[in-house]
Amino acid sequence: MTTLEPKLPPATPFQTEARSVVRTVRGAFSELLNQAGADPQDPQSICERVGLTKTLAWKVSRMVQADDPSLALQHMPGASGIKLLLRGAERAGVGDAQIRIARDAVDDFERLIKVHCGDRATLDMMGGELSPEGRRQRDEQHRRMLYQGASYVWGVQARVVLKVGLVLPGARPGVIDFASVNTLVDFRRLRPDVCWVLAARHGRNDDGSVMTTRAAESIDPRFSGPDACPLMGDFCSDPLPKLRRREDPRGVSFELVEGPVGNTGALTCAVGTIQRGIPCYAGPENEWGEHRAICDIPAELMIVDLFIHEDLGFPMPPLVSLHSEMGAGGEDGPRLRRQLPLNETLSDLGTSPQPPTTPEVPRYQAMLRSVFERMEADSSRFRGFRMRMAYPACPTSLMLRYPLPPAPES
Repeated sequence: MTTLEPKLPPATPFQTEARSVVRTVRGAFSELLNQAGADPQDPQSICERVGLTKTLAWKVSRMVQADDPSLALQHMPGASGIKLLLRGAERAGVGDAQIRIARDAVDDFERLIKVHCGDRATLDMMGGELSPEGRRQRDEQHRRMLYQGASYVWGVQARVVLKVGLVLPGARPGVIDFASVNTLVDFRRLRPDVCWVLAARHGRNDDGSVMTTRAAESIDPRFSGPDACPLMGDFCSDPLPKLRRREDPRGVSFELVEGPVGNTGALTCAVGTIQRGIPCYAGPENEWGEHRAICDIPAELMIVDLFIHEDLGFPMPPLVSLHSEMGAGGEDGPRLRRQLPLNETLSDLGTSPQPPTTPEVPRYQAMLRSVFERMEADSSRFRGFRMRMAYPACPTSLMLRYPLPPAPES
């Protein structure tokens, strides 16, 4: 498995100054501890020699050891903790010159906050931009807080949101078939009056206009028909969840009806459809093949898998971007203006006769095998890609896209 790392943008004035200030503070604190006879790598030694609490000693130790400036900022003590550190160093016999160096470094740190951030909470958010790992950790930290608040506001949550797409050649040249699976694992209502859209099917051109295609088929033939919700019955909880079908000018959606709350009302629901005859050559209306996975529910984890048949020859790996769905109004035109930072990486799953292991989703491999069988496709001829995001913000969408090839000359 390989991962594709995002390219780092040029540093801003804040980032340049923050890296310099953090390096200065780390150096000053490290020398402070050494002169006090404490081992900067050993919090217990710091407790004994400088007289700090275990928690404060641990933070100072982690901060001094963190080469990553974003992670160092996470462990920077607050104002009261810094005072305790400096007083403890004085009692331990550290010279006035080193104490003054440390105070000057702290003054530079406070000046950084005043000029660029205004307060420590804003610094914590801006500090995530100092490194890829720092961004990933800060992103997840704040998305977790958003998950808690959104769960309360919307009245629902899910343990896992799973989106799977399968792209393969169609029945004639110039078209592809696309199978999609949308699953909520351990969906829970927090209020009994809440219904929730499980899946929607909207075909779009590059400009956001509706793409005219054939009606979608159900992957599970037991749930087919013009008015049936295309459940994948073998991969839903028992009894089967109750759904409603709704139509609007943009397409069709399927929603979970109101029901019991909490763990006793938790359920797992999978919906699977097939869209055939989608144009796959570049033209005036479409230059890109796009697969959009929308997350509109508070969830602990989102997994997006895309499997592309080797005969299609699309440029790989797909480009991945994250977009806000707030204020979208059903239109895709201003998509780039709604693009959000994305620091998670795309995993290349390669090709294999076996579906990837996914312990967070019960019976995932059996589910995927059923899709391949329904499409009469050899799973070993598909290259897989995966995006994982803990506590995904909602409403957002992950976009996986690739340029379409030109139509062959007749």
